[in-house]
Amino acid sequence: MKQNCILSPERKLTDIEQSFVWQKPPSHIDSEAEKRIYHEVVKNWNRGEMKISTILLEGDAGSGKTQIAKALSSNFNLPYTKVTCFADMDKSDVLGSILPVLSEKDESESNTVEYKYYPSEIVRAYENGWLLEIQEPTVIRDAAVLMALNSALEPDGSLNLPTRVIRRHPDFIAVITTNRGYNGYRPLNEALRDRVQHAEKLDLPPKEVMMERAQAKTGYQSENVLSILADTIILLDETARANAIKGVAGMRSYIFWVDTVAGGASIGHSLYYKVLYKITTDSQELAILEQALVSHGLKDKLEELDNMCHSHSEGENPEVMELQISENGEYSAETDKAGKNAIRLRKSADSEGHSDASSDKNTDVSSNDNGENGTPFYHELDKPVTNEQKREFRKQLNKEARKSVQGSCHEEIKLIVHRPEAAAQDREEYNSMSSELMLVIRELIRKTNPLLEHEVSSEFAKSQLYGTKFCADKAASMDFRVFARKRPPEEEPSLAVALRIDESASMSAFGRLDAAKQAAVALYEFCTGCGIPIMVYGDTADRSKLEQMSIYAYVDFESKDADEKYALMNIQARSNNRDGMALRIISDRLIKAPQKTKLVISISDGQPKAMPDYSGEKAARDMKDTLQEFRRKGIQFLAAAIGQDKEDIRELYGAENTLDITDLKQLPARLVQIIARFL
Repeated sequence: MKQNCILSPERKLTDIEQSFVWQKPPSHIDSEAEKRIYHEVVKNWNRGEMKISTILLEGDAGSGKTQIAKALSSNFNLPYTKVTCFADMDKSDVLGSILPVLSEKDESESNTVEYKYYPSEIVRAYENGWLLEIQEPTVIRDAAVLMALNSALEPDGSLNLPTRVIRRHPDFIAVITTNRGYNGYRPLNEALRDRVQHAEKLDLPPKEVMMERAQAKTGYQSENVLSILADTIILLDETARANAIKGVAGMRSYIFWVDTVAGGASIGHSLYYKVLYKITTDSQELAILEQALVSHGLKDKLEELDNMCHSHSEGENPEVMELQISENGEYSAETDKAGKNAIRLRKSADSEGHSDASSDKNTDVSSNDNGENGTPFYHELDKPVTNEQKREFRKQLNKEARKSVQGSCHEEIKLIVHRPEAAAQDREEYNSMSSELMLVIRELIRKTNPLLEHEVSSEFAKSQLYGTKFCADKAASMDFRVFARKRPPEEEPSLAVALRIDESASMSAFGRLDAAKQAAVALYEFCTGCGIPIMVYGDTADRSKLEQMSIYAYVDFESKDADEKYALMNIQARSNNRDGMALRIISDRLIKAPQKTKLVISISDGQPKAMPDYSGEKAARDMKDTLQEFRRKGIQFLAAAIGQDKEDIRELYGAENTLDITDLKQLPARLVQIIARFL
């Protein structure tokens, strides 16, 4: 057994340390990434500032990240250990903890409480010069934990422990492994990423490598079967990515599927419980994956393999399946005689528990809370809003709007706030429009929801066995609960959004109105799916002398009307636009939301213009004054310019706050992505 560290030949490992060095199994095959990392580390190890000792491996589950980290332990003959990060990780998980222990002295002093420092796995690796795999640091929420990691990963870094200060061992290597796009995933902290000296992006290996690894790990040798199964995995992985399906078809799925088939399982049936159900169990997404297999001819090829491997002769019991396996491990189609390698399997009673057939039913993405005619079912505690409640809410909005414009140049403008009602055709149009957008929206919701957990700052819970603060007033307590630890905060998003849509007459041109509607639907579904308060208002000016300013409150975060989203289909091109007044009313309304971050998005196709003289320099000055006033109050503004006056809109809002939407089809997705960045 090797006792020397490859990188530092003069260093001798202890027997315990040597036992921590990962031993490569016979089935291990060196990957190109492993060879490349090994070469880079060895080449630069003694080059001072060019030394490579912090490595990032980023890729999907099953792409071999941990396998490479362990292989490097073997290559360098360094003890391997790992730490798996979690959302509520705090500094004690990085630096270790001081915990109470009972004294082992004589019985008279048996109640004496002593405290002992227990180092974390990070500290042990850091101080002793081991190879440490840091799994999923992207899920950590506490910035203080990341700060501690950043300091530790400096080439000459140190850790300030509760008992002493330790320096980074010269042989210490950190391998950071993280998934892409999984629940809880956040972009890797920029400061942490900057300390990485070598990074690898790991995807599915080439087909030939997949087959070679499967052969080595399972002992299964049929290249025809291995090839078709590999093609299936590659296609499912590509299809899942293209259709924003969350799961992954990776090497783990492939190897376990091959192993199951080698054991005599049906190829078609095992495809579901070894591969497809690991990707998704959603019926619509399964239908997409199944259709991809059919369109590429792989469904037929898998069935042919099943027929060849599991065929039975006439007169045999169809509940009993006989597998003929040749001496080289391949399935044989000769089923007329039994051999010493034959295996007889009897179908279990529950083997028909699922269907592997593609289904075109139940593909509607609308909510199951709606009846056949689109009328929503109401729970006992979620009763429909009465007409009286709607009138009172509309009066409240009108009163607040008039108060918002007092003291401004719009004070004398006649104003009405409308609450449009939805008709049956609005429901149909909304469901049709949302079904086209929901695939992308659901994926964004899945990625965003983990980021919203525990975002609000937390307080400390006392009387804990361990934690981040020592409570001196509890030192005399015999229950050992003398620490305070952060109490998990509430799961509440810290963002509120208002969408303002310009309903001037020019919005009817070039598909701008349809794009605005789709954007409103996309934002509403995304925000409600993430628990983000949202309001969607439209506005126009000069409908009549009695209605010089019209505000359409389609969706409001204080409304209790479950059907209000369908009113978004009433968005239409009307008359002029008095932008400054609309933004003032909407911003003043949004300030009432308790969330810390407040964002107003304005979709407009032109400059403000309304009678009698609201245009040109006067309108521009009012707009800039309004934006400046509410920015001081904490409102952030973003303008989506979709018309001919993009340069003027950019001048009003600022270039950094303006989206130039050339392709209107991109508007819904762009706005939803923008929202996610504010979280």
